[in-house]
Amino acid sequence: MEKDASKESWKNYPIREPKLVVIKNIDPKLKLHFSIEQYNNLKKGLIPKEMEDKWFIYFEDNWLYFHRSWTGYGQYKAEIIEIRENDVFIYAIQEFYVERDKEYYTNDDDCHDFDIFLQLLFWGLLKIDVREIYFKKYGNDNSQIMSVWSNFGRMHFNVDNKDE
Repeated sequence: MEKDASKESWKNYPIREPKLVVIKNIDPKLKLHFSIEQYNNLKKGLIPKEMEDKWFIYFEDNWLYFHRSWTGYGQYKAEIIEIRENDVFIYAIQEFYVERDKEYYTNDDDCHDFDIFLQLLFWGLLKIDVREIYFKKYGNDNSQIMSVWSNFGRMHFNVDNKDE
């Protein structure tokens, strides 16, 4: 049985210059709501098996932390909150933080970070294949393959996203 990721599972360093990104400011129609089953899968995180996995993700005290596997640098973090909707408790992410220290992360486009964040949540942690959305937006031609590899590594090219 595979163990859940924890802070001690991989090297990691906190985000140095966090910038708050509010999801409704990027996509007013999108709500990141999760069932209890999905919440439990998010909490498992992701421990890289090799550097080409690109990401280490762990859950601690209602927060998901996203770190690059090569450096351990924190790139994103998001709080999962419990909300009541139609007399049912669900789990939600309404905002996330992204690294904006240029020494540790050179991107400064909140929308692109949001797209990466969504891919990591849905394909990386929940195993819901949303890769086509990213490809449609950023391209699926040879000129983009290195960028996609850099962002997602094996995760993006593993057809069934299962351990090999």
